[in-house]
Amino acid sequence: MGNTNIYKQSPYDRELATVLQQMSPGGKPFPLTLETIPMMRRNFATMSLSDDQLQRGGQIDIKLCKVPGRQGAPEISLLICRPSASQTTKSGSLLPCIYYMHGGGMISGDNRFSIQFLLDWIVELKIVVISVEYRLAPEHPHPAPSEDCYAGLLWTAEHAKDLGIDLTQISVAGVSAGGGLAAA
Repeated sequence: MGNTNIYKQSPYDRELATVLQQMSPGGKPFPLTLETIPMMRRNFATMSLSDDQLQRGGQIDIKLCKVPGRQGAPEISLLICRPSASQTTKSGSLLPCIYYMHGGGMISGDNRFSIQFLLDWIVELKIVVISVEYRLAPEHPHPAPSEDCYAGLLWTAEHAKDLGIDLTQISVAGVSAGGGLAAA
């Protein structure tokens, strides 16, 4: 299959030349085609955090949970990150939660991608972060990613008490493509 990029590349400001040179050989943005998506996914996968990175030296407890998708959709993977018992002051108290959608253009990433900035908040603010791994395009076009995110949110709300989450303090957030899903 040939190059499916049929659009002419727009010019960039000179100020961006250095940044573009660092991002891609020849100083041109990486072309996004059906053929380049697998390589992009592999590159993004190297940026997903390991268990050790997520746990921050024992400050954060992590759990991977599979939950039902909506209306016959496949199971969804939720990454649940909470302050470890040694980090919380009151045993059994319900914590606020950020239900999080990762970035990656809705074509790459997973529930461990683009989550690093939330790890400090888990420890400092004593919150739970639940990161959803939604199905990716182009294999799973709209509304699959939105439906997966919504199904995970419903499950989180239904199981809030069991998860140690205050149902009245669940925020929805995301970065990049995840921000679009959070707004949907």
